[in-house]
Amino acid sequence: MRRLSLLFVALVACTGDDERNEAQLLLDRYARLEQPSLEGRRAAIDAFRAFGVRSERVREAQRTCGAMQDALLRAEEATRDARRAGSVAEGEAALVRSAAALAEVEADQPACDRALAALRARHALR
Repeated sequence: MRRLSLLFVALVACTGDDERNEAQLLLDRYARLEQPSLEGRRAAIDAFRAFGVRSERVREAQRTCGAMQDALLRAEEATRDARRAGSVAEGEAALVRSAAALAEVEADQPACDRALAALRARHALR
């Protein structure tokens, strides 16, 4: 019985450390999402979203913030497309796509900010 208790305590301690490590890695990846090119940002966002995590808290931050960053990139891509459009109709359609993506960003950003702040506070991270 004592051996099982010690094993349980060890598992709980490791789980907390694992979550802290995952949170730190996720926050580091999030900080690197800003890239000079849209293609570089796409690669960074895809890597951020594909990063395997086990902690539900970290996974929720990854899901929410990944969706927000993806929508932000789609808005930027659509704005670029509007500038390059060959016709007024193409430009307007691109701007409509951009506005829709920005609406997603506005909806997702508060949850992303809360999730990241919660990870930082829970694990005393920057």
